[in-house]
Amino acid sequence: MRKLKRGVVWGFWIFVVLGCCAGYVVYRTPKPPVAAMRMAREALHLAQKSEAEVYAEEVYRQASQAYDSAMQCWAQENERFFLFRNYSRLDGWIAEAIDKATEAQQLSGNRSKSADTRVKKGVTELEKQVSLYNRYYKRMPLPGSVTKAHNKGVLKLSEAKFAWQNKRFTEADKHFVQAKELIESSNDKAEKLVRNWFGGHGQWQKQAEKAVKMSKGGKKVILVDKLAHRCMVYQSGKVLRTYEIELGMNWMGDKQRKGDKATPEGIYQITQKKDGSRTTFYKALLINYPNDDDRSRFAAAKRNGSLPAKADIGGLIELHGLGGKGVDWTDGCVALKNDDMDSLYRMVAVGTPVVIVGSLKPLSEILGN
Repeated sequence: MRKLKRGVVWGFWIFVVLGCCAGYVVYRTPKPPVAAMRMAREALHLAQKSEAEVYAEEVYRQASQAYDSAMQCWAQENERFFLFRNYSRLDGWIAEAIDKATEAQQLSGNRSKSADTRVKKGVTELEKQVSLYNRYYKRMPLPGSVTKAHNKGVLKLSEAKFAWQNKRFTEADKHFVQAKELIESSNDKAEKLVRNWFGGHGQWQKQAEKAVKMSKGGKKVILVDKLAHRCMVYQSGKVLRTYEIELGMNWMGDKQRKGDKATPEGIYQITQKKDGSRTTFYKALLINYPNDDDRSRFAAAKRNGSLPAKADIGGLIELHGLGGKGVDWTDGCVALKNDDMDSLYRMVAVGTPVVIVGSLKPLSEILGN
């Protein structure tokens, strides 16, 4: 009996000692920073949600690297014997991950608001440029590359507006930048081409004045304003009739050669009146293109290499019927509606002067500056 009691006592103390040892081991076992890592992970998630990858890319990258370093350090400690693990080495990485993620979130929020404001203001400004293009340049026969770039820019602008209205500021900003580049570039190129063409306005003005002067003796004179798409008949210094016209598809600029689909500029005269089977354009008034000035310019262009040696100067430029299509479609001629052609045909004769100019108005008046 006594031996049994002694065994129980010893068993009790052994249990106590073992319990204490186990408790000590548990107490001394390093604890992984689970809560701190959770905080770091949540901070990264909030930064990502605020689009920090876009608006605070560098700071967000630093936060991600710090978090990855903490995870790598944790994995290395887990490979060691549990009593020798030291998770305190993670503290620095975790703290940096949280700090950088918080900084990235705040920075992203500020920059996102800035993008919102920038896109909102920028879209308004680009819409003004689109309006300017439509008002002054859209009707011009510009190169296809300019027209294509402008149309693509307008599409990107619409996409930017849609994304902005739906608070997708990153997407809106991306489309806005593309729209800005395309629209500004096409507007600049269009303006440059038009200004270069208007370099001849001084000559146009002199030719128009000469047309009015020629009419003052009672003689009829036809004056064509290509930009205004108007054909006017002058007599005694006054406009007798005005007709709407359509021109060659590449009417902006003087005619250089056969096939360029440009309507010539200069002082000409009617050499033939055609009707019936003599023309396929209802009625027609043939003018003397090319005249001496046209031939001189054409020869000079061949000499300086701006035109190939085999180029043909062309001819058969007329004022004719079948107009009214609403677009410029001829190969270089001036087209009128058939009723207007009937009126003009009756009024003029062989020898009637025909003066064709780019524009009666100066560019400053047209652009309002």
